[in-house]
Amino acid sequence: MHSTALQRFDKNILIAFASILFISIFGAILANEILFCFVPVAFLLTYQLLVDFRPVFFLLLLATPVSMEFALEGGLSTDIPTEPLQVILMFTFIFYIILKKENISKAFINHPLTIILLVHFAWIIITTIFSENINVSFKYLLAKTWYISTFYFVAAHIIKSPEIFKTAFWCLFISSLAVVIYTLNNHYHYNFSFSEVNKTMYPYFRNHVNYAVFLALMVPFLFYAQTWYAKYTWQKILIRLGIILFLTAIYFSYTRSSWLSIIAAAGCFILMKKNYLKPAVIFAVFGAIVFVIFMMHDNKYLDYAPDFKKTIYHSNFEAHMESTMTLEDVSSAERIYRWIAATKMIGDKPVLGFGPGQFYDNYKEYTVNKFLTYISRNEERSTVHNYYLQITVEQGFIGLTIWVVLLVAVLFYGQNLYNRAKERNDKLFIMAVILSFVTILVNISLSDLIEADKIGTLFFMEIALLVNMDIYLKQKLVKQLS
Repeated sequence: MHSTALQRFDKNILIAFASILFISIFGAILANEILFCFVPVAFLLTYQLLVDFRPVFFLLLLATPVSMEFALEGGLSTDIPTEPLQVILMFTFIFYIILKKENISKAFINHPLTIILLVHFAWIIITTIFSENINVSFKYLLAKTWYISTFYFVAAHIIKSPEIFKTAFWCLFISSLAVVIYTLNNHYHYNFSFSEVNKTMYPYFRNHVNYAVFLALMVPFLFYAQTWYAKYTWQKILIRLGIILFLTAIYFSYTRSSWLSIIAAAGCFILMKKNYLKPAVIFAVFGAIVFVIFMMHDNKYLDYAPDFKKTIYHSNFEAHMESTMTLEDVSSAERIYRWIAATKMIGDKPVLGFGPGQFYDNYKEYTVNKFLTYISRNEERSTVHNYYLQITVEQGFIGLTIWVVLLVAVLFYGQNLYNRAKERNDKLFIMAVILSFVTILVNISLSDLIEADKIGTLFFMEIALLVNMDIYLKQKLVKQLS
């Protein structure tokens, strides 16, 4: 009886879909408007969300590497189709919690990493209220809301074990591999020229930095995924080919921070194996504080001001790297120009900051002309090029402290989980998550990517994966003892 009713329901759905499809095509022809054709897609998406929203989340992961930035009126932009899918999943999950709150993991909600992340989010709300421009900050807050809702809470609800992660990996890998092949092919036609690199990944990535950083964070997962399959299976061959292509693409992206992050991940691998990650993290935090104090004491940073006439953009990569070592390449000089402005802004508003998303609108009056370069007009409206400085400018020292506590806690938990895990696959999974996380941490010291689609979104998912691994290992231990 139940089976008959289910068949009748499926038949009605099929009839409804066919009718909507026919009406939409007819309407598109009559009105000469292609948007009518998206109505059947919306119908299927709504149906799937009502039945089971997990496939829609995996669709989001599949779409993430190939999403495209779309400019809206009023200077706004969105990423299609990922941002609309994030908003849809966020509201779907809210309704799911209301209807089936018993299915939500209390252990996940009460986990220390979740609590720190929620404190971070709460402080963003507070600094938005006191922002220099609440409208801009509120838009930032909205984007952050569906980033965290979808890639932290929804991801955690779905990817509860390394086994389920396999599906997530293949969704990300297949579309990423397509973008890599597309980009390398485009770059080949430019003879892998450094000066033309930003043209090659359009329209899927804004620039070579975002592209390279995304590939770098995927590399640890590629090395992990190859351990799932036996020799000579097509899956292992494809993943190993992917490793070669991804590393080749990272090299030809000519992105120094991405290269450095791969080296840092390799170093982190050794540190975790030797159980030295915690002291290394403490040393890194202490070293960063000492460096900042040294550079700011008696305005020591002025000694490193570049020569405006020598600070140029090099179309040749060898010359670009040589000028980097002497701080005479334009991108390095421009970073210093903005970092100095950021430190002066922090001095003005050290507690609450200027508000989320407020660096660009306020930094010009804090700049030091001695570090001016010919690209300082900043026509692309980019920000600090250092996320740690940016978060301090926009959320004050309290915001920075919460942020650093979150990062340190993630790395400490990663080491603890790695030490606790007994099975090889669990250890490798934890290692892959932490190494990918480290590539992001290195790159955001030279770029502002936590608010970027593809990179910032996966940042939150990796924290959720660690929390779930903590719960997963505890459950495993209970089963073994019972």
